[in-house]
Amino acid sequence: MKPEYSLKHLCEQQDRMYLLQEWDWNKNAPLTPDTIHKGSHQKVWWRCDAGHSWQAQVRSRSDGSKCPYCTGRVLWVGRNDLATVNPALAAQWDMEKNGELKPTEVLAGSGKYVWWKCENGHSWRASILSRNRGAGCPICSGKTAVSGENDLSTLFPDLAVEWDAERNGSLRPDNVTPYSNKKVWWRCALGHEWQAVIASRAVERSACPYCMGRRVLAGFNDLATLHPKIAAQWDSTLNSGLTPEMVTPGSHKRVWWKCAEGHVWKTAIYSRTGKQKCGCPVCAGKATRQFKYE
Repeated sequence: MKPEYSLKHLCEQQDRMYLLQEWDWNKNAPLTPDTIHKGSHQKVWWRCDAGHSWQAQVRSRSDGSKCPYCTGRVLWVGRNDLATVNPALAAQWDMEKNGELKPTEVLAGSGKYVWWKCENGHSWRASILSRNRGAGCPICSGKTAVSGENDLSTLFPDLAVEWDAERNGSLRPDNVTPYSNKKVWWRCALGHEWQAVIASRAVERSACPYCMGRRVLAGFNDLATLHPKIAAQWDSTLNSGLTPEMVTPGSHKRVWWKCAEGHVWKTAIYSRTGKQKCGCPVCAGKATRQFKYE
C-alpha cells in the first residue's frame, strides 16, 4: 500500500488528527494508522476523549462517523438514557407491562415501542421517540375513545342523539371521540340526514344544515315554500333552469325577477326576503328604466 493511501496520511492532509488521537493503540496493536488503508472495511478499536471504547470500520470513520455513545446511538447510562434525559417522561413508564425493561436501559431517542401509563391511569403503547417529540396520552388528548370517559356519547349526549346508527354501520357514538376527523351521518329531530365531521359538530357546534338554512331542501326551506309571493316574481326565462325550489331564502345568489307590471331586474335573493324586503326598483321609484336592471 502506498503511504498516501493510509489513514495517517488522510488525517494529516485533511486536518483530522482527532482520528489518530482516538485510535486505540493498545487494542489494535500491531496495526497502526500508517499501515491500514483509509478506505478499509476492517473493524478496529477506537477510544474517544470521554473514555468510550468501540469498534468501527476505518472507512466509516474516514467518512465522518463519530463516537456512538457521545452521539446518542449507543446507550450510555447516566448520559443519554431516557431516565436521565427526560425524567418526567420516564415517570410515565409502565413498569408492569414493560417487564424487566427499565427507562435507564433505553435511549431517549429510541424508536422502540413500549408501554406508558399517564397520571390518569390510561395505558397505551407508543415509541419512545414519538413521546420525546411531544406525543401525549391518546385518551387524555381525545385521539382514542374510551366508552364512558371521553367518547361522544358521554361528553356530548345531545349530538349522540342525532347519530344515524343505520348509515354509520359499526361506528357508534360510544366508540368515537368528539375530536375525531371522521365524516359520519347524522339525522336531526325533523328527520333531515346529512354528513359532517364529528369534530365540526362537537367543537364548532355545527347543526343541521337544512334547519339552519345553509342547504336547500325542497318543500322545507326553499324559497318557493317559505316565500311563495316572492317566488311568484321569479323570472324563469332569464334564470336559465334555476327554480325557486332550488334556493334558500337566505341565499346571496343574484337572480332575475319580474314584477306584476313586467319590470325586470336582478338582485340577491336574501335582499328580497331579509329585513330590507326589497321589491321592484321601478315600482318603488328607485329606477326609471323599465328594462333589465343589474
